[in-house]
Formats: sequence, C-alpha cells, structure tokens
Amino acid sequence: MKKKIALTGGSGHIGFHVARLLLDEGYDVTLLIRKENSNIKYLWKKGAKSIAADLFDPSTYRDILKDSEILFHIASINTTDTSNEKQIINNTFELTKNVIDTAITAGIKTIIYTSSVVVLGRSPNPKVLLNEKSKASYAESPYVKGKLLAENYVEQKIKSGSVDIRRIYPSWVVGGNNPKMTPPHELIFKYLQNGQPFYFGGGISITSAEEVARAHFNSLTKGKPNEKFVAAGVNITFKDFYSKLAGLSGHKPPFFYIPKWIIYLGSVVAKMLLSKNSPVDPNYVKAVINNYSWYDSQKAEKEIGYKIPDLEETMAKAVFEERKRLTGTNDLLQKENPDLVRTNYAEDDVLLITGFPGWLGNRMIDVFMNGDRFGNNAINRKIRLLVQPKFKDLISLPDNFEIVYGDITDKESLIDALQNVKSVYHLAGVIYPKNIKTFYDVNYEGTKNLVDVCIELGIRRLLFMSTDSVCGYGKNERIFTSKTKPDPYKNYGKSKYLAEKYILDKTAEGKIDGTALRGFWFFGPFMPDRNKDFLRSFYWKRQIVFGNGKNFRSISHVDNTIQAFLKAEKRKETLGKWYWIGNKNPEQTVNEIYKNIAEGLGVNSRPFHIPNLFCELFSILDLMIGWFGKLNPTIHAAGKFHKDIAGQITEAERDFDYKPDVDFEEIKKELKKLV
Repeated sequence: MKKKIALTGGSGHIGFHVARLLLDEGYDVTLLIRKENSNIKYLWKKGAKSIAADLFDPSTYRDILKDSEILFHIASINTTDTSNEKQIINNTFELTKNVIDTAITAGIKTIIYTSSVVVLGRSPNPKVLLNEKSKASYAESPYVKGKLLAENYVEQKIKSGSVDIRRIYPSWVVGGNNPKMTPPHELIFKYLQNGQPFYFGGGISITSAEEVARAHFNSLTKGKPNEKFVAAGVNITFKDFYSKLAGLSGHKPPFFYIPKWIIYLGSVVAKMLLSKNSPVDPNYVKAVINNYSWYDSQKAEKEIGYKIPDLEETMAKAVFEERKRLTGTNDLLQKENPDLVRTNYAEDDVLLITGFPGWLGNRMIDVFMNGDRFGNNAINRKIRLLVQPKFKDLISLPDNFEIVYGDITDKESLIDALQNVKSVYHLAGVIYPKNIKTFYDVNYEGTKNLVDVCIELGIRRLLFMSTDSVCGYGKNERIFTSKTKPDPYKNYGKSKYLAEKYILDKTAEGKIDGTALRGFWFFGPFMPDRNKDFLRSFYWKRQIVFGNGKNFRSISHVDNTIQAFLKAEKRKETLGKWYWIGNKNPEQTVNEIYKNIAEGLGVNSRPFHIPNLFCELFSILDLMIGWFGKLNPTIHAAGKFHKDIAGQITEAERDFDYKPDVDFEEIKKELKKLV
C-alpha cells in the first residue's frame, strides 16, 4: 500500500503538478487547501482528498498530519511586489515555520520543501554557475528575505536531527495550470499583450513545472535524507529570452539595448512618485539587471534523475498558457451549487452570443452558469458562442455551450453559426483598435453581416450592445433622455451608431425584431488589464482625474447589463427601440465615483485634477492622430473624460422592469478582488 501524503499548495502551479504526479503513482494524497479552483477540482477527479486548512492555524490540519507519513510543503507566495513586506514575509517564512513545526509535532518524519534559487543568489559572471552550496549575499525584495529566513529555519531544524527535510530549488518555472500567474508568467503575459522593443543585460534559467514536479517526487523516492537539489533549466540571456518570445508570439524581436543605469534611474523616479506601488523596485533592478540567475543542476541530474527540459517546448507551453489567460476565460468554471435556481428554456430555444471571449461575454457566461452575486440569472439553455478562429483550442466550457468558429466580418462563417438559432445577443465590437478603419469593418460592417444573415435564415430576435458614444456627451442637456438625438462621438461612436441604426431600420421594415441597449462606463468581473490598471492607479499618492471631476457620469455594471439582456429579450415592448442601461443615479459626479472606488480599495481619495483646457487639447490631438487612421486609447479617453456622459433609465424600468441592483455599495465590495 502506498504511503499517505499531505500536500500544501495543490491549488498553485508547482503544487498541482506534484500532486498529479503522486496520484498517478498511486499515492494516497490529501490536499491542505484554503479554497478550491480548477486545479483542485481536477485533482479531486484524480482521487485526491482534501481538507480546508488555514496553514497559520495548526488546529485546522494537525490531525491530518498525524495520519500522514510524508509532507510536501509547496505553498508560498511568489511575488516581486515590495509594497507590503510584513505580509510577504508572513506568507513565506512564517507560513513555512508554522507548517514545519506542526508537522514535526504531528510525527512527520520526511518533509519535501520547495525553496527557490533566489536564496542561492545571482552571479555577475555568466561563466560562474551557482549551485546548492551558494547563498545570496543580500535580500533584494521581501520575497527573497522571507525565503532566506525560511531557509535558515530549515537548516536549524535539520541540525536538531528531529526531521528529514529535503529541499528543491526551482529556477524560473513556467508551464500549464498556473492559476495565479507567477512572476515569470506575468512577464510573458505582458509581452504577449504589447511586445517589447528593448532588452537589457543579464539572464535567467527557465525550467518547466512538470520537470520540477518530477524532481520533488524523485527526491522522495531516490534522494537521501536532508539533501538539497537545484532544479534549474536552460540558462539564457534576457535578449535571447525576448527573442524566443517574439518567435512564438508574432511580435518583433528586441532591437535596442537599455543600460542598467537608465532602468535604475527610472525605477528610482517611479519609486518617488508611486511609493509602494512602483512597478519595479530599485533594489530589484540592482539585483537582476546585468546579473545572471544561472544555475548548475548536475547534482539533481546525477542523483535523482532530473532532466533539464527542452527550451522551445517549455516556452511554447508557457506562451499557450498565457494566450489562454488573455481570453479572460480561465475563471469560467461551473460551480457546484445545489441550491441555485435556474430558469429553464425550451429545447429549441437556442441563443447565439457574439463577442466571446470578452469582458461582458465572459461575465455573461459566468452568470448563466453560476448566477450573479444575488443568485439570479442562472439559466438552463442551449447557448452557441461565435468565437474567432484565433482562439481555437484556448477555451473549455460545459457541454451545453457550443463553440462555433467564425467572425462577424466573414459573412459566410455566420451561416453555420446561426443555424436553428432563436435569439442573438450581439456583443462583439472593437473599442480601441490600432486602425480607425477597423471601427467600421467590425462595428458596422460586421453587424450588417450578422443582421443580413439573420434575415436570410429567418431569425428574428436580436439584441445589440450599443454605447453612450452614439450620443457623444451632454451639450444642450447634461443628462441623456429617451428624446436625446444621436450625435456620435468620433469614429467609435459613428461606427456603433451606424450599426444600431441598421438594426432598428431593419426592425422598422419588419425583417427582424431588434433592440439596442446603450451602456455607459463599464465596471465588474472579468475586466481587461487596461481597466485593472485604472483601478491600480488609485494606489498612487494622487489619483489623476481628467477635468474638474464635477461632470456627471453614469456607470454600467456588467451584471446589471446581463439582467437587461435577459429581461428585454422576451418583452414585445422593446422591439425596435433603444434604451439607456446605467445606474439609478445619473447625477453622480466623477469625483463621487472616484471617492467610491477609493473607499472600496481602502485608500484615501486624493484626486489630482487635469484642467478642462488640457482635456480639450487631448481631444484635438486625438482628432489629429485620427487623420492618420490611428488611435491612442489614453489620449482618446482623456479627450472626453471631463464631459457629462449620463442617462436616465426610466424607459428601461418601464418597458422591461430593469433594476440595476448592483450599485456602488455592491461594487465597492468587489473592487479589491478585481485588481
């Protein structure tokens, strides 16, 4: 009979792969978990048991350790953040101390502990590889400090002779099933988003989560008591690393070198301006740039059969993982909730949704599966998703969701997607494309294609996600009403207005049954990075407000918007009409919104107002850039942020009982989770 093993960190990156390997080898594995995620659900299916455990509270897991023979302690925070040293050390050193002490008291004789190569240090000389005997000369970040403290504590316990602790020192670990996005994956994720034209000196060692997991397993089965093993990978310069990423992602390789002193100076300035929220700490720059995190794994190779993975394959897996994350669908899981009440639809009532994956589309699928925060709007319905071919194989959903690959700009691809469909939720559109022409190709021509195919196939019901930009901003009236005439704001507004008009014109002709829902400033789960960056800016010393902040702004929480689609779909009163879909109070100012956001994030509201005159200049600059067919998202947004953009929801309340239950008191509860 295989030995009983307790394991921490099973929901994380390395821990998941170790647990999976142990289960494959027939071990009896109990996971000590704080909360479930997709990794835990997978391990349950493989036969793992679990207990809810607070690793800082031994009473929650002491008994399971008494019943176990071996502990794999893998749980730890992994971050380059420097904003909260106490918390980070607590989640590295104090956590490890608690777990090891509890394990020893419970009678555990063998512990496999996941350390990190950061405790071994970095070398200024690429010819000098570090090994198990090396030690960092100083701690450049709270994470390194915490891991060094934990390392020293483990050494003390080993010297006491009370326990066999075997240590694994992974380098930069990449690969699949990485739910929290560790620093290496965060770097790859950002590169896939934007590319990077520059490089700098120094290097890293890249290995795979699967091989590091095998090193953990082999240290148990082949390793000797109290041994330690470096589980590093291919040693590669930063320039070569970014060049490899370029080849795998389609971005251009880096072509100019930035000296260390420039990066260091920039980090010092950022630290002065942003304090704890600086993206790069000067000490981290000093430690990493022009130094080589290169390691020698020969001992692990000889003694426990460790294999340095193929670089191309390892990085390809990492890029694939982050391409999946870019879809925003990693958190789309059908949760077990026997008390959830679902609305049932007829077998032939098939719904097609465009614009998935995307912010609203992702949350819509999440709500349909699991209900919203109030337990509402979960449905049993056949749902078909029109997904662009570039997302092929990146999305996994339950069986009642059918994925059809196509594009609204490809009319022929819509024919298969729309077969036997009863209703369409048309969410697809572009907001910040690189080229102005894309607005019209996607937002207008794409919508026209969709409507035309619906007419050809006899599909009548279509609901369209429109925008406040159809009416621009308040000129003669500060708050939009049902009588406000269209006055599209620049190319985005014009393209969406043309799309909306085409839908409503065809409805007036009796060919379809269309409804347009005009949203405002979006908030809510599954927001993209640009919106998360906006929320993160509240941690700066001052929050930048374009304008005096006295202008009115309506908001559209995604959950309220989803409710509007569901309610409006079945109401005849909505046919051929458009509606404002915002919050209850259209007279909420930007300053009030900023204050609410600050309260939700637990920071002081200290707005720094950019005068309206400068905002008008941004608007002019936006126009000038547009003459060349280009768009800069920041300049575009700054050019109208000081305007009144708010609307009454009276008609939506009257015609389909619209109730925007998610107001700012609810939004404040979710803000910290969103960033």
